[in-house]
This record gives sequence, structure tokens and C-alpha cells, in this order.
Amino acid sequence: MLEKLIKYFVYATKGNITKTQLIKFLYLADLYSVKWTGNQLTELDWYYYNFGLWHEDVDIVLSRMNGKEVAIERERNATLIRLGVQASNVDDLQLPVSIKLVLDNIRKEWAGSKKLPQLLNYVYNTAPMLEVREKCQSGEKVRLNLQAEREKLISELG
Repeated sequence: MLEKLIKYFVYATKGNITKTQLIKFLYLADLYSVKWTGNQLTELDWYYYNFGLWHEDVDIVLSRMNGKEVAIERERNATLIRLGVQASNVDDLQLPVSIKLVLDNIRKEWAGSKKLPQLLNYVYNTAPMLEVREKCQSGEKVRLNLQAEREKLISELG
């Protein structure tokens, strides 16, 4: 599923996405899924590491896809994820409509370089991030508890 989600966000943004945005979009997809269904879309154990959101499998999958479905470019201080020569379109991914709606909402809300500061602020103020951010030592890798977002929702609903 991770590869499909990466393709979805890259294809849906027409290859106009940074690696930073992509990682945050993937996290939000998992977070929202846990929040509303209790289950993640991917099997990633998300971590807070070196002052940011991280999982090594994202890099592994991107490297495997590089030059094919996606093209990784370095530009100034950003890593851009562009459309690769074998890029397709979101309809070819055959994702369920319910998942496409969630992913599309993430993209519509947060895509674009001008929205990056708001995206970062939003992500770093989600319940799983708030749980670990202040406690985390420099260089420490701390697993995020995505269920914290669901627990927050349940407590708000009473």
C-alpha cells in the first residue's frame, strides 16, 4: 500500500511535490485512517527522529521507484519528487473510493509550496507528535502512537 500511496500523491500533484510534503501526506493518510477506522493504511511504524517525522521504508520505496514511476531531483534545499517515465495516473492505482477521498482531501488542503509552513505546523501539533516531541532527545528515534489521535477524537465525542 505504501507504494500506491506514494504514486497517488505524486500523480495527483502532477509531480509537483517535495519529499517533505510527501512524508507528511503519507503520515496524515495513516493518521486519518487510524482516527476514523482504528487501522493504518500502511504498515509503517512512524517515528519522530532528528526533529522530524520519519520512516526508512519511505526512502527505500522511493529509491526503488526512482527513474521509473517517480524521479527524485535535488534542488537547492529540497528534494523534489517528480513524475517518472513510467508514471501513470491515479485511476490506474485502483484504490477504493473511500481511500481516494481521504487522500484527495489531504492533497487539496496541503499541496503547494506556500502551504508548507501550515502543513508542518498542523502535523507537529497532532496528538501522536505532541506526545513525543517535547520528551525526545536529540538523535533519539521514538515511535509514534497513532492511536492517540483516535483516543483524542473519542474523548472529544464523549
